[in-house]
Amino acid sequence: MNKKGFTLVELLAVIVLIALVSILAFSGVGAVSKAIKKSIWENKIELIENGAIRYGEDNMYDLTHPFIVDGKQEDITCDGYIAGISHDVEICKKRSVDELLKRNYIATNERDENDEKIIINDVTDEIVNDTYVYIWVENDVVYAHYAG
Repeated sequence: MNKKGFTLVELLAVIVLIALVSILAFSGVGAVSKAIKKSIWENKIELIENGAIRYGEDNMYDLTHPFIVDGKQEDITCDGYIAGISHDVEICKKRSVDELLKRNYIATNERDENDEKIIINDVTDEIVNDTYVYIWVENDVVYAHYAG
Protein backbone atom coordinates (compact mmCIF):
# COMPACT_ATOMS: atom_id res chain seq x y z
CA MET A 1 0.00 0.00 0.00
CA ASN A 2 1.27 3.50 -0.86
CA LYS A 3 1.83 5.74 2.08
CA LYS A 4 0.51 9.27 1.47
CA GLY A 5 0.88 12.21 3.89
CA PHE A 6 2.45 12.41 7.31
CA THR A 7 1.66 10.53 10.45
CA LEU A 8 0.27 12.31 13.49
CA VAL A 9 3.58 11.89 15.33
CA GLU A 10 5.51 13.52 12.49
CA LEU A 11 3.11 16.49 12.39
CA LEU A 12 3.34 16.96 16.16
CA ALA A 13 7.15 16.83 16.03
CA VAL A 14 7.22 19.57 13.38
CA ILE A 15 4.79 21.74 15.37
CA VAL A 16 6.91 21.36 18.54
CA LEU A 17 10.08 22.28 16.64
CA ILE A 18 8.44 25.37 15.12
CA ALA A 19 7.20 26.41 18.58
CA LEU A 20 10.69 26.04 20.09
CA VAL A 21 12.31 28.04 17.30
CA SER A 22 9.66 30.78 17.71
CA ILE A 23 10.20 30.99 21.46
CA LEU A 24 13.96 31.30 21.03
CA ALA A 25 13.61 33.90 18.28
CA PHE A 26 11.14 36.10 20.19
CA SER A 27 13.16 36.01 23.43
CA GLY A 28 16.24 37.09 21.47
CA VAL A 29 14.32 39.94 19.82
CA GLY A 30 13.10 41.11 23.24
CA ALA A 31 16.64 41.26 24.62
CA VAL A 32 17.88 43.14 21.56
CA SER A 33 14.96 45.58 21.81
CA LYS A 34 15.73 46.24 25.50
CA ALA A 35 19.41 46.84 24.73
CA ILE A 36 18.52 49.27 21.94
CA LYS A 37 16.17 51.23 24.23
CA LYS A 38 18.89 51.43 26.89
CA SER A 39 21.41 52.68 24.32
CA ILE A 40 18.98 55.33 23.06
CA TRP A 41 18.36 56.51 26.63
CA GLU A 42 22.11 56.72 27.34
CA ASN A 43 22.50 58.88 24.21
CA LYS A 44 19.68 61.15 25.43
CA ILE A 45 21.44 61.56 28.79
CA GLU A 46 24.57 62.61 26.90
CA LEU A 47 22.45 65.07 24.89
CA ILE A 48 21.00 66.52 28.12
CA GLU A 49 24.43 66.87 29.70
CA ASN A 50 25.91 68.48 26.57
CA GLY A 51 23.01 70.97 26.51
CA ALA A 52 23.66 71.76 30.18
CA ILE A 53 27.35 72.32 29.41
CA ARG A 54 26.40 74.77 26.63
CA TYR A 55 24.09 76.52 29.11
CA GLY A 56 26.97 76.70 31.60
CA GLU A 57 29.34 78.12 29.00
CA ASP A 58 26.80 80.82 28.13
CA ASN A 59 26.25 81.58 31.83
CA MET A 60 29.81 81.23 33.11
CA TYR A 61 29.50 84.26 35.38
CA ASP A 62 26.55 82.69 37.20
CA LEU A 63 28.55 79.50 37.68
CA THR A 64 31.56 81.28 39.15
CA HIS A 65 29.77 83.80 41.42
CA PRO A 66 27.28 83.01 44.18
CA PHE A 67 23.68 83.99 43.60
CA ILE A 68 22.48 85.95 46.63
CA VAL A 69 18.79 86.63 47.28
CA ASP A 70 17.82 88.55 50.43
CA GLY A 71 21.26 87.93 51.91
CA LYS A 72 20.98 84.18 51.40
CA GLN A 73 23.06 82.16 48.95
CA GLU A 74 20.73 80.31 46.58
CA ASP A 75 23.33 78.05 45.00
CA ILE A 76 24.10 74.56 46.20
CA THR A 77 27.26 72.51 46.32
CA CYS A 78 27.57 69.47 44.10
CA ASP A 79 29.01 67.23 46.79
CA GLY A 80 26.73 64.35 47.58
CA TYR A 81 24.86 64.77 44.28
CA ILE A 82 27.46 63.78 41.74
CA ALA A 83 29.43 60.56 41.77
CA GLY A 84 33.13 61.05 41.30
CA ILE A 85 33.34 64.51 42.91
CA SER A 86 35.60 64.00 45.90
CA HIS A 87 36.34 67.65 46.59
CA ASP A 88 34.35 70.80 47.22
CA VAL A 89 32.96 72.62 44.23
CA GLU A 90 32.25 76.20 45.20
CA ILE A 91 29.10 76.74 43.15
CA CYS A 92 26.80 74.26 41.49
CA LYS A 93 23.66 75.13 39.57
CA LYS A 94 20.68 72.81 39.47
CA ARG A 95 18.64 73.22 36.28
CA SER A 96 15.62 71.29 35.09
CA VAL A 97 15.60 69.51 31.75
CA ASP A 98 12.46 71.50 30.94
CA GLU A 99 14.29 74.82 31.43
CA LEU A 100 17.11 73.70 29.15
CA LEU A 101 14.56 72.59 26.52
CA LYS A 102 12.68 75.90 26.66
CA ARG A 103 15.92 77.84 26.30
CA ASN A 104 16.87 75.68 23.28
CA TYR A 105 19.97 74.14 24.83
CA ILE A 106 18.65 70.65 24.15
CA ALA A 107 17.43 69.69 20.67
CA THR A 108 14.61 67.16 20.44
CA ASN A 109 11.89 66.19 17.99
CA GLU A 110 9.76 64.63 20.74
CA ARG A 111 6.59 66.61 21.48
CA ASP A 112 3.61 66.21 23.76
CA GLU A 113 -0.05 66.69 22.82
CA ASN A 114 0.36 70.48 23.28
CA ASP A 115 3.35 70.52 20.89
CA GLU A 116 5.73 71.27 23.79
CA LYS A 117 9.24 69.82 23.65
CA ILE A 118 9.72 66.75 25.81
CA ILE A 119 12.32 64.09 26.40
CA ILE A 120 11.15 60.53 27.00
CA ASN A 121 13.14 57.89 28.86
CA ASP A 122 12.93 55.04 26.35
CA VAL A 123 13.53 52.41 29.04
CA THR A 124 10.67 53.49 31.33
CA ASP A 125 8.56 55.45 28.78
CA GLU A 126 8.40 58.38 31.25
CA ILE A 127 8.73 62.06 30.38
CA VAL A 128 11.82 63.43 32.14
CA ASN A 129 11.29 67.19 31.74
CA ASP A 130 10.91 67.63 35.51
CA THR A 131 14.26 65.98 36.31
CA TYR A 132 17.49 67.89 36.98
CA VAL A 133 21.02 68.45 35.78
CA TYR A 134 23.82 69.74 38.00
CA ILE A 135 26.23 72.17 36.33
CA TRP A 136 29.55 73.40 37.73
CA VAL A 137 32.92 74.84 36.71
CA GLU A 138 36.36 73.51 37.54
CA ASN A 139 39.52 75.11 36.15
CA ASP A 140 37.45 77.16 33.67
CA VAL A 141 35.82 74.02 32.24
CA VAL A 142 32.06 73.50 32.56
CA TYR A 143 30.80 70.07 33.65
CA ALA A 144 27.30 68.68 33.90
CA HIS A 145 25.73 65.59 35.42
CA TYR A 146 22.19 64.36 34.77
CA ALA A 147 20.75 63.46 38.16
CA GLY A 148 17.45 62.03 36.97
